[in-house]
Amino acid sequence: MTRTHQPRRHARRPGERRTHLLAMPGLTILLLLASFLVPQPPAQAATATVDLKTAGSYSVLATDAIASTGNSALSGNAGTSPGTAITGFPPGILTGSIHAGDSHAAAAQADLTQAYADAAGRVPTGTLAGDLAGRTLTAGVYKSTAALAVSTTLTLDAQNDPTAVFIFQIDAAFDTAAASSIVLANGAQASNVFWQVVGAVSLGAASSFSGNVLALAAISIGAGTTFIGRALTSNGAIAMASNIFMTEPPVTLKTAGIYSVLAGTSVLNSGGTTLSGSLGVSPGNGLTGFPPGLVTGSTHLGTAESAQAQIDLQAAINDAAARTPTTTLSGNLTGQTYNAGVYAAPGALALGSSVTLDGQGNPNAVFIFQLDSTLTTSAASSLRLINGAQPSRVFWQVDGAVRLGASSSFSGVILGQAAITVGTNSSFTGRALTRNGTITLGSSTFTTDPVVNLGSASSYAILATTSVANTGNSSFDGDIGVSPGTAVTGFPPGVLTGTIHGGDAAAAAAQVDLAAAYKDAAARPASATIAGDLGGRTLTSGVYKAAAALAISTTLTLDGQGNPNAIFIIQVDAAFNTAAGSSVILTNGAQASRVYWQVAGAVSMGAASAFTGTIIGMAAISIGAGVSYLGRALTANGAVSMSTASSTSPAPAAGDLTATTAGATLSAVTILGTEPQFATGISSQWSIIDARGTGAAWTLSVSATTPTSAAGTVETEDRMIPAHNLSITPGTITTGPNTDPATGITAPTLALSASPQTLISTTGPHRGTYLLTPTYSLMIPTNAYRSNYSGAIDNSPVNPYVTVLTFTIS
Repeated sequence: MTRTHQPRRHARRPGERRTHLLAMPGLTILLLLASFLVPQPPAQAATATVDLKTAGSYSVLATDAIASTGNSALSGNAGTSPGTAITGFPPGILTGSIHAGDSHAAAAQADLTQAYADAAGRVPTGTLAGDLAGRTLTAGVYKSTAALAVSTTLTLDAQNDPTAVFIFQIDAAFDTAAASSIVLANGAQASNVFWQVVGAVSLGAASSFSGNVLALAAISIGAGTTFIGRALTSNGAIAMASNIFMTEPPVTLKTAGIYSVLAGTSVLNSGGTTLSGSLGVSPGNGLTGFPPGLVTGSTHLGTAESAQAQIDLQAAINDAAARTPTTTLSGNLTGQTYNAGVYAAPGALALGSSVTLDGQGNPNAVFIFQLDSTLTTSAASSLRLINGAQPSRVFWQVDGAVRLGASSSFSGVILGQAAITVGTNSSFTGRALTRNGTITLGSSTFTTDPVVNLGSASSYAILATTSVANTGNSSFDGDIGVSPGTAVTGFPPGVLTGTIHGGDAAAAAAQVDLAAAYKDAAARPASATIAGDLGGRTLTSGVYKAAAALAISTTLTLDGQGNPNAIFIIQVDAAFNTAAGSSVILTNGAQASRVYWQVAGAVSMGAASAFTGTIIGMAAISIGAGVSYLGRALTANGAVSMSTASSTSPAPAAGDLTATTAGATLSAVTILGTEPQFATGISSQWSIIDARGTGAAWTLSVSATTPTSAAGTVETEDRMIPAHNLSITPGTITTGPNTDPATGITAPTLALSASPQTLISTTGPHRGTYLLTPTYSLMIPTNAYRSNYSGAIDNSPVNPYVTVLTFTIS
């Protein structure tokens, strides 16, 4: 399986892999994702559902055009036919492919036409009119002969039947209001909800929508809307703005979501286990080993709170078990990589040395594993989440016992029905929840939320898109950057320990990483809501959501409760202001590197205030005179201004060894047929961050498949270029803040091969952030020209050469 996409940057744990795309005009070299990702067949249709066929692989499908603005994220394909215009990707992302006027989109349109006719031809079981706000509907076929609307909340109740089908036949327009929602209850599935609409469809901003829109006119999706399903029109365009499309919604945990560990009978611990959330037992009340174990949340033993959590856990288990599987798994999954989807395992399942879950750049990707038997992981094994996959969106619904091996690394939410054993010295990012039995722990570390990966943006004290303007004697620990703008003023008199990047490649790369970090932080499920003024309050670790403007008038305290791995994410949907003289204080082990302020509106820090954490903004940031802050001020859409301010960059969050690599666009060459040519290109900035704190050496390795051009209409055999014709020169390696010197790092020019080779290696401690901008070079032999034409040679298109690069950091 291959996919073309823009290069993305994201954190890598030891042994994780990434691929990149290189393009050269005229003679194109594409680095595509290889087939170690498991293909996922479409979900099996229920008896009474509408069969979308190939149209079901699309998040959005139009006839005329698709136009996206902002950071939209699609879990499927985007396609147009017969039109070809698809804009806004990037900055939008999609885990599928773009089909602009190709045969795949044409086939999907044909299937959509049949699905539309099927839905329109069903015999109605009820009639609707006007506004559906506040109503609850059960399964059936509903007919509306005039325009239909949803102004607040519409509930679709499956009555505990996950195969229940809802079809809405609307003979005119269909509109939903801003902040409205379609709620699925009691097992209702978005894949079994169909909105067959003759007129235009308009979904209000910040709304939540569920189902498959099968339209015969234009579809407009308001800014910030979350869409669980598909938007498909067989006669019109689709417009969207910063929308999130999911084919599978996450499993709702409700009150069970505050627990790191929730058992039916007892929790038994030995050693220094640390839980970042609460601990609960119900209906039992047994607990041993705390202390020495540490619970940063609350402890509920046989209480009403833990009883309610068990009720909510059962509902979550029922939800996960009812999802329609897309793939069947069995045996040992060692070495496998899986995309988002629903996976069924009728027998016991084992995770060996390494298993990877790939979010494909979508932080909303959902993974559900349905196990009818046991789940076992080997000692020292690792479950890795890459490309935006989030532990809070990985669900292991297990009927049998769960046993995680010693010194293993596991991610996700276990929804269990039997005993759970977590081996000694294991790392668990997520939650272990079981309805029945005991949970046994041994010096385990439970983290509810992982750190937000800033990538190369982590080296910046200030990062903006339009300009950075300083007045007075400001002092900054780290880099200062602007991209795509170039204006950085006020240095001197301002000073900095890093480098100024005014519109260069490094700043552009940092902005790409910042956009990914913003999406990551914004996608985390909130554990609590906040509002108004936080002055005088104390918050423990968690994800906090503010739907309106937020302020700090006096002092806000962030309490790590003795856990140095505690994560604080504050999501602010509007403006954020701190008053003059206010402060954000860290206590009991809370770390500035693990505090994130994801802010949609403008940020204003009052004069002489003290601020802590990393601002990940989407608008202007203003830093008042005399402000002192431990962290970073980063915006993906606006300017940063400051006056006589000072900053200190926090050390990287402990525990991770990560590599952010990238491809390049190679220079065009003219094939003369008489001598080899060299196509070269400079990569965007790479970053390697060693925050493990151990001082152990690390190695970055790379391998490449043979560059191959597919057969054309004239030349009927594939043409190949040897892999060793492609080389990488790492170049100069610089260091970020709080970093060991780069002395002792070996990084020569490397000719690639099919076998992994060391590109960069260290001896001794190299802790911190290392930055480099490598150069790619490809020698094009004299016979490399590909012809695939029906007319004159000089006007013919050229088939691309395709290869795969695999990077490994360990």
